[in-house]
Amino acid sequence: MRTKLAIVGVAAVAVVGVAAVAAGQAVGLPPPIDPSASPSMEPPSAYPSPVVSGPGSQAVDCSTIPRYDTGILPADAGGEFVPYGADTVTRCDTALETPSPTTAPPQVLTQDLASFVQVLNSLPAPETNQACLRMAFPTQLSFVITFEPRTRRRPMVVVVDRNCAALVVSDYTATRVRSYATLDPMQIFDKLYAAQSPSMGTTR
Repeated sequence: MRTKLAIVGVAAVAVVGVAAVAAGQAVGLPPPIDPSASPSMEPPSAYPSPVVSGPGSQAVDCSTIPRYDTGILPADAGGEFVPYGADTVTRCDTALETPSPTTAPPQVLTQDLASFVQVLNSLPAPETNQACLRMAFPTQLSFVITFEPRTRRRPMVVVVDRNCAALVVSDYTATRVRSYATLDPMQIFDKLYAAQSPSMGTTR
C-alpha cells in the first residue's frame, strides 16, 4: 500500500510540473536557461554574440551582428552600461543592403580601453523628448566589446543608433540606452585607435 501511494505521489508531482511549464509558455515567459548552451556564467544575450576566435585579443566577425531597428529608442533599464574587464573594443560597420556595399574593415582597440569604457559609462540616459530622425544608412555602426577570459563574460554588442544619437545594449533581461547628443564616443574611439601602437591596432 505504501508503494502504491508513493507512485501516485510522484505521478501527481510530474503532472503539476508539466502544467506549470505549459502555463509559463502560454504567458510568454522565457524558457529556462540551459547552462551548456553558453560558456558564460551570464544569461545569453537577446542578440546572438558575434563569432569570436582566439584567446585574449579575440577576432570579431562583424557580419554576424544582427540588424537593429533604429529611430525608436527603447526604455532604459538603468545600471552600469559596460561592466568591468573589457579586453578589446571592435568597431564594426555592418552592411544593411543587398547586395552589400563596400564597408571599412573592423578596427580593434586594444590600448586605453579603460578610457573608452569610462566615456561610455559616463553617458546619460536619453531625455524622454530626445528627438529621433528616420534616415536610412547603408551600414549599421556598432562596438563589440570582448572581456578578459577570467570574467567569463560573453561579447557585448553596443549598437550606435545614429538616428537618435544613442547607444543601445540589449541583454537577456534588460535594455540599457545612453545618449551621446553632447559627447560623441565615435570621435574618441577614432583618436584612441589612431594613437595606439600599430602592432596593437591591427585591422582584422
